[in-house]
Amino acid sequence: MSEPSVAPEAAPTSGRSPERIVLVGYGPVGARFVEELLPVVRAGLATLTVVGAEAADAYNRVLIADYAVGHAEREALEVTDTAAALAAGVNILTGTSVTAISRTRRTVTLGTGAVLAWDRLVLATGARANVPTLDGVARVRRNLMAPPTDAATLDSAGAALPRGVVALRDLDDAHTVLGAVRAGGRIVVLGAGVLGMELALAAAKGGAEVCVVYHGEIPMNRNLDRGGGTVLARAARAAGVTMVNHSRAESVLFHVDDDGAARFDALICADGKQIGGDLLVLSCGTGARTELAHLAGLPVSTGILVDESLRSWADPAIHAIGDCAHVAVPPAPGASLARPPGGPTGLIGP
Repeated sequence: MSEPSVAPEAAPTSGRSPERIVLVGYGPVGARFVEELLPVVRAGLATLTVVGAEAADAYNRVLIADYAVGHAEREALEVTDTAAALAAGVNILTGTSVTAISRTRRTVTLGTGAVLAWDRLVLATGARANVPTLDGVARVRRNLMAPPTDAATLDSAGAALPRGVVALRDLDDAHTVLGAVRAGGRIVVLGAGVLGMELALAAAKGGAEVCVVYHGEIPMNRNLDRGGGTVLARAARAAGVTMVNHSRAESVLFHVDDDGAARFDALICADGKQIGGDLLVLSCGTGARTELAHLAGLPVSTGILVDESLRSWADPAIHAIGDCAHVAVPPAPGASLARPPGGPTGLIGP
């Protein structure tokens, strides 16, 4: 089988060929990168191709919980002017996955089979929601030698969450939550971090019956001391949110829809508690998407390892930005590679 042909270079606009830049990922950080690079693209000094797995243009994930409970309109999530980028000559491919990076040929292979050449590669692959170990919910087992070609299965890899279980990472999840809130449904939130508590309080205010289940003594225990967490729990209960602490979730019960598919019915805890609901929202943290970088032989830890200039430890022509980037000082030549300190920031600014 012949190898797909490499996309042709853009015609030079000056004495030298423009630098070919490929950006993988079109979230808020990717959108910021595109905006900053537009003057360079307009000047003909570089070409820019953006590959985004989601079909939608970049949007603000920080507001996804507000959108999911009806407190923000879809337009409020917009973070970029795609029309301006296209007018400047940026090539934007949405609903498209990248399946391989070739560092020797300086190419990326798309899920469609097409191949793009690059002089500089920027990885803004972001993070995915952590799915806890629950009997009844299949955890994704990723095959690093065969990443999914279909962008829609990038995070599921054939093990999609059951009906009535979401992780609130994208617009589809938000639409599911919004339907439950508007129907005054029973929402069980597993995890009491910042996002989990924000969603729980907003959903309760929107008319849903909300229960937060968490393993520790207090909510937001990474951010608050015992006193602060106790005050937050008390305030949440006063707002109508049921707070269930010291509860380790173990399994999920389902009922069968009319079409024969299983749908969430209740969360079962280790102490035997059975917490029923119409929707289970997993709010158990995130992890950087590092599979592509790992497959390409780039150093990874809790994220893609880059120096303070956001260049890969192994390849100065490859950069990582945003949730997938783990900024750390590279070890000295010959030094043992201990686990680098720090990790992805999870903040748009850095």
